[in-house]
Amino acid sequence: MYQSFIGLEIHIHLDAETKAFCGCKAHFGDEENTNVCPVCMGFPGVLPTLNEKAIQMSYTVARALNCKLSPNTKFERKNYFYPDMPKNYQISQFAEPVGRDGYIDIEIGDSIKRVRIHDVHFEEDAGKMIHAGDMSLLDYNRAGYPLLEIVTEPDLVIGEDAEAFLKSFRRLVRYLGVCDGNMEEGSMRCDANVSINLKGAGLGEKVEIKNLNSSRFVRKALNYEIERQSGMMDEGKAVVQETRLWNENRDQSEPMRKKEDANDYRYFPEPDLPPFRPSEEFMQDVENSLCEMPLVRKQRLMNSYGLSSDQAEYIHEEKYMADFFEQAVFSGAEAVQVYSWLSSDVKKLLNRTGLSLEDCPLSAERLAKLISMIGDGQISGKIAKKVLDYIFDEDKDPETICNEKKLVQISDPTAIGKIVEDVLAAHAQVVEDIKAGDARQMGFLVGQVMKASGGNAAPPVVQSVLKEKVLG
Repeated sequence: MYQSFIGLEIHIHLDAETKAFCGCKAHFGDEENTNVCPVCMGFPGVLPTLNEKAIQMSYTVARALNCKLSPNTKFERKNYFYPDMPKNYQISQFAEPVGRDGYIDIEIGDSIKRVRIHDVHFEEDAGKMIHAGDMSLLDYNRAGYPLLEIVTEPDLVIGEDAEAFLKSFRRLVRYLGVCDGNMEEGSMRCDANVSINLKGAGLGEKVEIKNLNSSRFVRKALNYEIERQSGMMDEGKAVVQETRLWNENRDQSEPMRKKEDANDYRYFPEPDLPPFRPSEEFMQDVENSLCEMPLVRKQRLMNSYGLSSDQAEYIHEEKYMADFFEQAVFSGAEAVQVYSWLSSDVKKLLNRTGLSLEDCPLSAERLAKLISMIGDGQISGKIAKKVLDYIFDEDKDPETICNEKKLVQISDPTAIGKIVEDVLAAHAQVVEDIKAGDARQMGFLVGQVMKASGGNAAPPVVQSVLKEKVLG
């Protein structure tokens, strides 16, 4: 009966060392109000200076989103009063943003959906308000952070679509190295716009939802709001344009204020900043900053290495892991084996040690060597897991560890035969039971031989020698 329309406004903190228009450090977690200066605090007579590294990152994101890039991007003052914006205006972009009219393809279930990008614009962030009892405290460290806002067209339909979009977009900016995408720390934030109407009647009244600090909350908030608006229309009530907050404790949206229009912000040209006109060299740097897009890479991983969709999804989630995977395969390891180790034993060790793959002692070459040593019969899979532990603990190559710890697999039938004879002598009754027809006891003997060899005996050889000596 009803048709829903969802558009997103995503803000990301660009991973620049300094703020958008001054030299203050842009770093999360520092002591409150220590990274401030007269410029970002809006003192009279100060002049902003554009952070060229941040504007280059902005163009890179717009280019990756297939936008038309502006040859003459301009800045405006967006006027509004908030306690955490000391200037009472925000330097932003309106008439000539960095890029507009782009698109991104995302994966939703088993299908690919194209979502249009309305514009990408560069601006500065506000500070942070901390509410403590009957007081509100202000931390201006974040005021002036280089911020990029990406506005989509209302091409999404339900909350699950928006969640998939946010995950894809987060992966993209991490691939590009322009933002860590951490929604919990506020380096990536999302406001969602949703409207519903009768099918075929076009857009309805837009409601904006704020206070969404995870993709899961975005999904839940949008689905709740669609249901709320549908209920109002069923009752013949009019949906009003407004801004609402998401209350994650009650799983419901709540009124915040009447939704502003562009005219309410009284945009006018920023008099202290000239238009930015990118040079040919600047645009070449933008092109050089691009990389293979995540969705393209996932499809290539499946086509080139025979990975399933789920396997490729896991591998391509982080760019470093995808690079690691391909380097390990290039070093001689079999693709599915690399995936298996990364998704199981390596993952467990990373979780246990609190390290990332990028920071741990395991390199792609070391993992490839470990896998090849199993394939060559030098070590068993069980020994390999021990070796992996030692790699993390001692930061050494697999061969060095095996030699130092005497973990090389015993494959010589003569050497294993001597161990088997000792085990058979110690368990004569078990041997008699096997000869009498109790084949299940053979597994016990295999375990005893493996134990006696310190786990280093090759299991297939152990089984072969035992059958020969017990059954003849």
